[in-house]
Amino acid sequence: MIEKDTIMNTPAYLAIFSFSLLISLTSVSADTPHIFTSPDGRTLEAEIVSATPDRVSLKTTTGVPIVAPINKFIQADQEFIAQWRKDHPVAIRYKFAADYTKSKVSSTKRKSNNTEVTTEIWECNMKITNESGQTLEGVTVDYVIYYDQMERGNKISQNKAGKTDLGTMKAQQQMVVKTDTVALSTTLLEGGFYYTDGTKTRQKDSISAMQINIHHDGKQVFSWASAGVPKGAGNSEGSKGSLFGK
Repeated sequence: MIEKDTIMNTPAYLAIFSFSLLISLTSVSADTPHIFTSPDGRTLEAEIVSATPDRVSLKTTTGVPIVAPINKFIQADQEFIAQWRKDHPVAIRYKFAADYTKSKVSSTKRKSNNTEVTTEIWECNMKITNESGQTLEGVTVDYVIYYDQMERGNKISQNKAGKTDLGTMKAQQQMVVKTDTVALSTTLLEGGFYYTDGTKTRQKDSISAMQINIHHDGKQVFSWASAGVPKGAGNSEGSKGSLFGK
């Protein structure tokens, strides 16, 4: 006859017991409410239902739902909420609205023989709205400005790329972000001079289009192209053309 103590001390029994204990402890940990503390010392016992970078939804031990800004709790609780978010990632349905306008920064003139040359410095103003329904951290945007340079009647397409960090964007937050500048020139023949090949006496460079790409945590999640982007240069998942005009 095998003694009960002998069975309980066998490796197989100990392994089963340890595994069962682990499951039990995990279940208890997952369901155990956390005691949240405000900076003035008030406490609240509750479970996290959901959380964003700036707000947390809780359910108290009595079943009362509460939504509160995360900064209303002490630092230790804020770190607890941040860890909870990492352990419970939420699928994000990315949606943005994008467009741009352009503005002149400065202008200078000079004369070269019989030609007046005006150099203007322009920048684009990207207007970006987070319509994803939640706050997003680590948002960046890269862009390409397309512009045309005129040389004796010949249009030469050029582009300038850039990147900027938007940081944190709250739900429905709209940001207007300036790009790097682009130098555009206008040349004008004076004194009755003209080009013998029929080229117009006034040649003007201009910004023609823009491509905007939005990234979240290093991954591209949205792309927008205005009208006039060269074919094959980019794709558009957002609006097909400028909402503001140019």
